[in-house]
Formats: sequence, structure tokens, C-alpha cells
Amino acid sequence: MPYREILVQFDDCPAGAARVEAAMRLAEQHTAHLTGLVLDIRPRIPMSIDGGVPQFVTEALNRSAEEETERTVARMDALLDRQRCVAERRICKCDDTAIDRALALNARYADLLVLGQALPGHSALVGRLEIETVVMSCGRPVLLVPQAGLRPTIGKRIVVAWDAGRAAARAVADAMPMLEKAASVTVLVVDAASTPSGHGALPGADIGTLLARHGVTVEVVSLSSEGSDVADVVLNWMFDHDADLLVMGAYGHSRAREWVLGGATRSILDRMTVPVLMSH
Repeated sequence: MPYREILVQFDDCPAGAARVEAAMRLAEQHTAHLTGLVLDIRPRIPMSIDGGVPQFVTEALNRSAEEETERTVARMDALLDRQRCVAERRICKCDDTAIDRALALNARYADLLVLGQALPGHSALVGRLEIETVVMSCGRPVLLVPQAGLRPTIGKRIVVAWDAGRAAARAVADAMPMLEKAASVTVLVVDAASTPSGHGALPGADIGTLLARHGVTVEVVSLSSEGSDVADVVLNWMFDHDADLLVMGAYGHSRAREWVLGGATRSILDRMTVPVLMSH
């Protein structure tokens, strides 16, 4: 299914403009409609034993939040007004305990969600967002844009991190519109063992065949980590071969109501230097 609706979340993070730029490039490439989303986050005031917070404090907090939203919307409008694609903005009000849920809900009405790499501790939304919760719960592919900025291309030379798992298969299917447009696609398998229930006789060959039947120019590369971290093996190979997009499955588990990403997934997201498309 082609991308026809792309949703990009925008905030006052320094890399926010690069995030919108990435979304606009993809919207142009896929003739998609682009929606810029700003979350209007209002503080949730806890009730205390003595009856709560004074009204003037609540009003001041809400006024500050409203002014911050207005500034963010103005910045996003200036970026979207470049008119390189059909675009609109959306403002979604939520309290500061429901940020992830609000973003995941909006993402369900798009074909692709574009977010920024996590920046823990930053005052912008990207510093408070639980990326794993959104990826695991939105039901849509998520393109994460690195804080380091963008390269000249996105999706020209794609690497698929393939482990024959369900999440990786989902990611390949969700990335197919990009894979079909790429100049080259490399299926990268690391420490893969030939098993009937997993990779098959030749690791990576079956998914390579599927991609070829979609008209994708594809090669399969099998690597041994030789004891190194798998995330480092993937990222180093991508750097050496000038890849500009990584497609991978998101693996994790739920601790009560919070999602925790697996080790390799988290390592790649922490160290990414090119956009990463993830699905769960």
C-alpha cells in the first residue's frame, strides 16, 4: 500500500526543522498528504488534601502552555508554508500524563509517523516522549530522524536488518513503498544460523526473493559479529557503505503499562546517525 498520509510530530527541539524536512521529502517522493502535528500539552494539576492548587497558579500554568503551543505552531507553519507538498497542521490537546497515548492515537490515521530521535532530559517534547511506547502501541510504521540532522538523501540506499522474526517481517512490509523506490537495498543478516523454523537453508535468501519479486534491486549480505555488539556491526556497515535508511523490527516487552525495548533495538536508537524505520 503506498503512503498517502504522513504525520510528523513537531516541537521546539533544535532538530525539529530537520524532522519536518524529512517528512516533506517523503511526502514529495510518494505524492502523499503531510500533516504536521503539535501537541498542546497542558499540565495535569494533582489535587492535594487541602483542596487543590490555587486558581491563579492553574491559570498561569495553562497560559504558559498555551503560549508555548502558539510559538511552536508558528514555527511549524513557517516550515509547512514552503508548499513543496500538500500539507496541513493539526493541534491536539492533551495533559502531560497522556503524551504518548495522544501521539499513538493520531498516528493510527496515517500511513507513516515521523518522530525525532529521543533526547532525554530536553525541555522540548522529544525529551519527555517515550519513543518505545509510541512505536509499540501506534500500529503504524515509525520513521525516527536522528538529532544529528539529515543526509542529502533518504531511502536511496536502504539497509534491512533481517532476523527472520515477525517484527522484521512487519517492518519490511511497512517499508515496501520506500524499498520499491530505492536505488539499492541490502538485506543484512548478522550471526544467522540456517534453521527450518527461522532463516531457512540460506539466511536472507527468502526475504531477498520476496523483495526481488516486488521489483526491488536487492542483495543479501551475511556478517559475523565476532563477539562485537550487533548494533555496532549494523551501524558500522551502514556507515562504510553510505546507507541512508535502516529498516528494522522493534522488539521489546511490557513492564506493567510501559514498553521496554530490547537491547539491540535500544542500542541502535541511541546511536543512530541515519533515519530508522521501525515497526512492531
